[in-house]
Amino acid sequence: MHRKAGRGRRKAPRRKKAPQRSNKTPQRSLAAAIAGGFGELLLTAGALVLLFVVYTLWGTGIQTAAAQDDLRNELTFDVGQVQKDEEQKPAALDELKLGDAYGILRIPRFGDEWEWIVVQGTKPDDLKDGPGHYLDSADPGELGNFSIAGHRSGHGEPFADFAELRVGDTIEIETATGIYTYKLDDAPGGDSDGNKIDINETWVVDPVPGEPADTEPTERRITLTTCWPRWGSTHRMYATGTLVGGGGEAP
Repeated sequence: MHRKAGRGRRKAPRRKKAPQRSNKTPQRSLAAAIAGGFGELLLTAGALVLLFVVYTLWGTGIQTAAAQDDLRNELTFDVGQVQKDEEQKPAALDELKLGDAYGILRIPRFGDEWEWIVVQGTKPDDLKDGPGHYLDSADPGELGNFSIAGHRSGHGEPFADFAELRVGDTIEIETATGIYTYKLDDAPGGDSDGNKIDINETWVVDPVPGEPADTEPTERRITLTTCWPRWGSTHRMYATGTLVGGGGEAP
C-alpha cells in the first residue's frame, strides 16, 4: 500500500520592502533660489525706505523743533522791540557765527501763526535747525539782495508751501536792528514748477540778480530759495521782491 505523499509546506509570501526614504531634500532650482533672494532683498529695501521716510518726516522735525526753541532763547533782542539802549545793544549781525540765531521770519501766505527763527548760514548743519541766511548776501534793509534758504521736506519743512507764493505777498524779517517788510515781485504763483532753476544757478542770490556779480546794487531786495522737487534737490525754486518798509518797531 502506497502512502499518500504529504503536502509540502507553503512558502510564506515575501514581504515587499518598503521604499527607503531619502534623507536628502530635493534641491531648489537655481531660479527659485534667486527669486527668493531677490524677494527678500526687495522687502528689506522697502522697509529701509519706509524707515527713511518716517525719519525724514517726523524724526528730523522733532530735532528741528527742539533747535528752534533753543534758537528763540538765544535771540539777543526782545521780540517786537528794537533795542535802543546802547548798553544793551545786541551783537551786530555780521558778528554772528554759523548756526547762531539771526532773526525771525514771517510769511503770512503760509499762515497767521507761521514764524521761524532764521539761522546764520546755509550749510546742511545750519539748515537742519531752520531757514538760513546766505552769508555773502545783504542784511535786511541794506542795498543788495538779502537772501534766505530753507527746506521743503524734512527738518520741519518750513518752505513746504513755497510753490504757493504769489506776486504781492509780503515777507517780514525781524532782527536786532528792526522789522523789515518786503513785497514779492516774482514768485512761483501756485505753479509746482514755477521759478525752477538749475541747482548751479546761483545768480538769484547775487547783489543784483541777473547781472554780473560785481554790479553795484541800487535796490533793497529779498530772495528766498528752496529745493525742487519737494522730495528731491536736483533743482532750486526761488521767489524775490523789494523792500517796502523797515527799521521800525513792531506794532
